[in-house]
Amino acid sequence: MSFEILYGAVALLFAVAVAEGVMLGRCNKELKKSRAKIDSLNEEIQSVRSLDEATGAYNYHFFVKMANLQIKMARRHKWPVTLMIVDIDQLESLNLRYSFKTGDAVLKHLNDAIRSVVRTSDVLGRFGGSGIFVLLSECDTENVQTVSERIEEKIEREPFVVGDKQIDYRRSYGAVTMYGKQVHLNRMLGLAEDALSRAKEKRKEIVIFDKEGTEI
Repeated sequence: MSFEILYGAVALLFAVAVAEGVMLGRCNKELKKSRAKIDSLNEEIQSVRSLDEATGAYNYHFFVKMANLQIKMARRHKWPVTLMIVDIDQLESLNLRYSFKTGDAVLKHLNDAIRSVVRTSDVLGRFGGSGIFVLLSECDTENVQTVSERIEEKIEREPFVVGDKQIDYRRSYGAVTMYGKQVHLNRMLGLAEDALSRAKEKRKEIVIFDKEGTEI
């Protein structure tokens, strides 16, 4: 075999190898892009599954999951934990007077106001049709009163407005505080609802229970 033929064969093999390398590189890039798209879609799906569509708070199922994680940490460190429900009084009347879309917007306004004054570690979830759960770690009965006041101040400063019309809505608060190993989410959920019912019955802004269900 002459040198020219051998050189040509080597050059051809090199060219093929380069081409294959380029193709492989392109395939790897496309694969990475596809994986990134899949990861992004999975995040979107997870977000849809975990968040309440109207408010942006966690849905009930995911709220319970996240709340239990916080409670496990609180038990370990013997921290106080408060579960508070912030409920919109007569949301149904707002829905009938304006629209269900407006009612959902009011709920989102409430959720956004709460989120703006609590810590990022605090867990927010949708409560029934008219309110928001707030799990406050390292929060005792004195601090929860302060949190409710901050929420009210925030809403007073930045009320809900549609167009040029301000729509006022009244809130009621029910809360329960437990400590360390005493903390049980199911018990807290029931007591917080009872505290909320008492607040509505007595027309009080907030009612706080201890672990025994006694008003503080």
